[in-house]
Amino acid sequence: MLVLNAQVGGCPDAEEVRAALDHMAASEAFRSSPQLISFLRYVVEATLRGEHDRIKGYTIAVEALGRTEDFNPQNDPIVRVEATRLRRAINRYYKNGGRNDPVQIDLPLGSYVPMFRRNANQPSPIVLPRLEQPRDRRPLDRLAASWRSLAAGGTLVALGAGAYGGLDYWFDFNSPNPIALIAAPQLQGTIASRTPAAPIIFIGAFQWGKNSTGGPQTARLREKLRDALARFDEVQVVSGAPAGHVRGVSDAESVSRYELTATVEPEDTGVVRIRLTAAEDGQVAYAHTFSRMSHVDEDAIVRNVSAALAQPYGIVQAHERAKGSHAGRETQYRCLIEAYDYWRSYDPQQHRRARDCLERTLEANPAFALGYAALAQIILEEHRNGATSRAGDAPALQRALAAARRAIELKPGSARAHQALAEVQFARGDYPLAIEAGERAVALNPYDPNILASYGGILVSLGDRERGARLIKDSASALVVRPVWHDFLLFLTAYLADDLEGATRYASLIVPDAYPLGLVARALVAAQRGDPDAARRALDRLVAMRPAWRKDCRAELAKLFPATAIVDRIERDVAQIGAIPGG
Repeated sequence: MLVLNAQVGGCPDAEEVRAALDHMAASEAFRSSPQLISFLRYVVEATLRGEHDRIKGYTIAVEALGRTEDFNPQNDPIVRVEATRLRRAINRYYKNGGRNDPVQIDLPLGSYVPMFRRNANQPSPIVLPRLEQPRDRRPLDRLAASWRSLAAGGTLVALGAGAYGGLDYWFDFNSPNPIALIAAPQLQGTIASRTPAAPIIFIGAFQWGKNSTGGPQTARLREKLRDALARFDEVQVVSGAPAGHVRGVSDAESVSRYELTATVEPEDTGVVRIRLTAAEDGQVAYAHTFSRMSHVDEDAIVRNVSAALAQPYGIVQAHERAKGSHAGRETQYRCLIEAYDYWRSYDPQQHRRARDCLERTLEANPAFALGYAALAQIILEEHRNGATSRAGDAPALQRALAAARRAIELKPGSARAHQALAEVQFARGDYPLAIEAGERAVALNPYDPNILASYGGILVSLGDRERGARLIKDSASALVVRPVWHDFLLFLTAYLADDLEGATRYASLIVPDAYPLGLVARALVAAQRGDPDAARRALDRLVAMRPAWRKDCRAELAKLFPATAIVDRIERDVAQIGAIPGG
């Protein structure tokens, strides 16, 4: 079983860590910054006492930075600002006099929980390049509009840099991460360079007319589509026609190959025909005709095609599932399909299959970043459901955070990894960190409707209904078949806007009874439409499946919706149906 629980032998003891901290406090990098040392000392001591759960924005602000008890982390960014300064100070310290310290202390991106490691016989930490802060940083509330109009070129790169501009990244792939509870022994030494067995999309010829190669217009469209598709973690993108063998992928892996081609028909005033063909048998997996080609329409084509093909519920994954090429073989891609299928059904058996499959494949290839991201989301569901962990398992939130952080360590540019981290930090109650990770995920891939909906849901749940609803609705336009949680978010935005027709439509799409919030949605809609019997039946099924809702309905709602107004509204409407059975 993949190890996400045990501490690694040989970790520094408490006295060694405290000695390293004292040495840092006396250094030039920290001597003139008592607030940074207070921040660092607080999180180090809490970690040494095993109080990881207390290391949150609120407690740091009140207990380390002197804020009053009415501190609101959503209104006051002091902890995020000081964490950024602290990471920079740590970076400066280890670049200078602290590089030879026997014990080193790091504060990884995405968490306020520090890491401790011995420096003896270890290489220097790998410091990823700092992202530059653009002069014109676009605010988050324009991301939905940007998703409609931005090309996949430099503007998006600037957006990505703006999200975390100036932060210092500290990751050491050769050392374990005991505080994050990552201790896979296979990570010692060098990480395997084996290419993940994800489908490959070859960007083939884009022609102008039937017989000639396109000019600047088709070349630009080809480049934009290639760059947009490359932002998705679920596919590999290669520029050029399919070859008989792909370097780094063995024939035994049977990696699927697709070719994306396009033709612009000038005689039809710029009609664009795009086709995705399976290389092994010539089967057409996708074909679409766009009515006109212009500079404005290019971006719409890029957005529509990239989302249709490469997102987790897109054409490529559907084609792979239909082919059954992974049936009976536990490949990395099959495990991803198992995980994504869970979010359609919420079937407990499917949850176990996905978790076990991901854990086994990560044992075999611990460099599989996307596997860690998917595992983080699957483990997070154990926390939401109150499921009992297996014997010897650490708490679900700790394991989910460990997996999400490992995904980002392995692939810092992965939008899916940052999406997973945002969802985990939201569940932990670290809302500023959840927003940071969500912004980063959207900036890395504004074409992925799954990421837009996930982050939109976080914003709505925190009370930012306007921005969140825009992201959710925009993402829905790119999805023909949606996971059920996405339909719930569409229901929620309609319900909060008193749009009964829209709420009814989206609630009716949430078919599986295994999804508790779907039952809540159907109960609320039935009550508002004057069908109390149907509302009661939905609540009956809810408490039969999740007894915690009977004990304290408000507490269960508060886990999911930090915004008091949302909890109050749903609790009030549920109360009008009648007391939850058995309550």
